[in-house]
Amino acid sequence: MRIYILLPLLIPALCGAADLEYKCTVKGEMFLQDNGNLKPYARPVEIGKQFAVDRVSGKVVSAPLRNLTAAEIRVLNRGDKDHTFELLSVSSPTGKATTDLLVIHESVKNKNKPFVAVTSIGEVYSGICE
Repeated sequence: MRIYILLPLLIPALCGAADLEYKCTVKGEMFLQDNGNLKPYARPVEIGKQFAVDRVSGKVVSAPLRNLTAAEIRVLNRGDKDHTFELLSVSSPTGKATTDLLVIHESVKNKNKPFVAVTSIGEVYSGICE
């Protein structure tokens, strides 16, 4: 009897679980040149790769933006129909801070949301999140 009472309470939470995560695919991969221009990699290795972003915690699973070992993960803006989702990850593997910034344009009116990500070593990724 208890299961039947709890099941209707759990169904809305389970159905909304997908709204707590982005699934992203890398479509572009560039690097910052010494002259300030962005240049595509001659042999990009990340294009086509997929990663997931937890919209609550900011944790990113899979390359190229994996941040599970970051010292600090901050969701700066959760995003909505009028604003972007913004995530900052700070790591210090060598004692000096490195940062990654991910921006997902949640305000786009369709299910595919464009993203751009910049790493502190000058890598720039772009693509689509759902």
